[in-house]
Amino acid sequence: MNMKTVLILIRSEADFERAISFGIACKNIYSPIFVFTGDRSPFFFDGIKNNFQKNIFNEQNFEVFDFSDFDYLGKCLKMLCQNKRWELSDIKKRKKNIFTYCIYRIFLKYITLRRKNIIRNLFEKTKPYFLMTDQSMTNCDYLPEEIRAFAVKQQISVFLFTHGAAGGLHSEFSNPIREPYINYTALNCNKNESLLGGHNIIIAGDMASSFPYVNFLNQKDINQIDFFNDRKYRVGFMMGGVADCHTSTNGWSTQEELIIELSENQDVAMVLKLHPRESQSLNFQMISRFKNLLIVGRECDRSRVTKWANIIVCSDHCSTIFEPMILGKKVVAIEGKHIPMYAKKHSPLKSSSVNFITCASEFSLDSLRFADPIDYITDKIAWGENGPVDLAKLTLQKIEQSLSLKP
Repeated sequence: MNMKTVLILIRSEADFERAISFGIACKNIYSPIFVFTGDRSPFFFDGIKNNFQKNIFNEQNFEVFDFSDFDYLGKCLKMLCQNKRWELSDIKKRKKNIFTYCIYRIFLKYITLRRKNIIRNLFEKTKPYFLMTDQSMTNCDYLPEEIRAFAVKQQISVFLFTHGAAGGLHSEFSNPIREPYINYTALNCNKNESLLGGHNIIIAGDMASSFPYVNFLNQKDINQIDFFNDRKYRVGFMMGGVADCHTSTNGWSTQEELIIELSENQDVAMVLKLHPRESQSLNFQMISRFKNLLIVGRECDRSRVTKWANIIVCSDHCSTIFEPMILGKKVVAIEGKHIPMYAKKHSPLKSSSVNFITCASEFSLDSLRFADPIDYITDKIAWGENGPVDLAKLTLQKIEQSLSLKP
């Protein structure tokens, strides 16, 4: 008997890890079909750099299609582009690349002109029971939104998952503008990030931060970090993003101070995971020279840093902080500098089991306490008050309940 299909769109690393967790939860009931609609690149091959998540994806025998795969000529042009994005800088490196670069530009123009037809082909071939995408912008000419709008016209339900529970942290000291997603159902992590009285909101928690899923990832011995593993203190620094509302810094300046202070400590090894957006405007020439610091980017999954480290340092409004908390690590949350309007407002993490600091001088390697794996703040913000359950399975249950009520 053929199973109903679920169409799952992927744009970035954050989407990818949540798409995988949901795919694992639903694969025995539905047939998940993953389609890449990236912003950085139109190709999954180089649009997703996270090697660990790709390996988890392959372990589950999942397959991903690029949007262009649903058009014959688009698929041919993709092959000529060698499945990668080409830029002018590639021509400067090697003049022979000019041919492939020109093919790539033709590919982009062709896919744009054929977009509506490709969307139609996508739905005709996959015949989805429902559609899953991330909570991205709703500009009418934005590809994920065009796909969502087509689904609605076909009377196919659309569910939008988040990039993590960070919104429930920085909402305490900001007034974020939230998309209403009128025609879709938003799968929010917690009540903090939900519009009051929203009829199209399901509080489902963050699938990638559920207690069983975090432990599932931590037990994996692939793509591990091998860097001064015998050091007494292995400190992982997770660079957080600056919230779109721009009411608080991300604590990076304090993290940098700590890295500098620990750079000559023979008992310390450090790994810094860069934020894909924030790191582009920063200068790492000084700290990159430190022998006890390893800097990793998009290719390294956050779970690999958490597995390696026995101390994790994060921003006070970064969703990556929940994973080490769930694993009972020593976790440090750095409070960012708020604009005066929110000077007396704090992240919910201040009342959690993490070590909450406001400046580098408050950090002490020997006095850090362990986080509570079932912290009530984790439950409130990351789990949506659903407890330490498999949130991907819970999300699927809530979706099926919603579909059963559909006229």
